[in-house]
Amino acid sequence: MRMLTLLVTLGLIVSSCQENSTQPAPAPENKAMAAQAEAVDSTLAKLSFASKKDPSCGMPLKAGLTDTSSYKGKLYGFCSKECKEDFLKDPEAHLAALK
Repeated sequence: MRMLTLLVTLGLIVSSCQENSTQPAPAPENKAMAAQAEAVDSTLAKLSFASKKDPSCGMPLKAGLTDTSSYKGKLYGFCSKECKEDFLKDPEAHLAALK
């Protein structure tokens, strides 16, 4: 009985691996979107920010950057649209918390 269970389990593992390896190639529009996202990420990585952390949530920018905003002549990076919106509600309070 144990041998049968083992054989069934191995069969399921092998079949699931084979299913995953035969996934269709990404559609051309997905490749274009991925290339565009990579270009944006590359451009954002070259910018110089006033802080190495998202001023709203404190997350390190190297972990992920999706938006930016300029405040008092300085550029700040944000991990999400929501963090940027939160920062813009009261920038001074967020900047004080960074110190």
